[in-house]
Amino acid sequence: MPSLAAADDSTEAERARPAASQTVGIAPSSRAEVVRGVVASVDERNDTIKIQQSSAMAEELKVQDGLLFSAVRYGDKVEVTIQNINGAKTIVGLMKR
Repeated sequence: MPSLAAADDSTEAERARPAASQTVGIAPSSRAEVVRGVVASVDERNDTIKIQQSSAMAEELKVQDGLLFSAVRYGDKVEVTIQNINGAKTIVGLMKR
């Protein structure tokens, strides 16, 4: 009877990866923009997160994947990948720094 150890190894490797809260989203495309900043507000009701890029610049961005709301909190340092989707700047990827 063949051993299932090889199949189990890949499952264990997947469990060893960083939690989803560390990196969430899809791979960026050629039209993606990367922004670094601090989470200034999280508005789950309106599907937006505001990113403070500098003391003078903050940007409210739509969220493509609602899982982001459980991954970030006010004050988190993040790097977000943004794409223009249906005319709105939308977060398609996020990584905590």
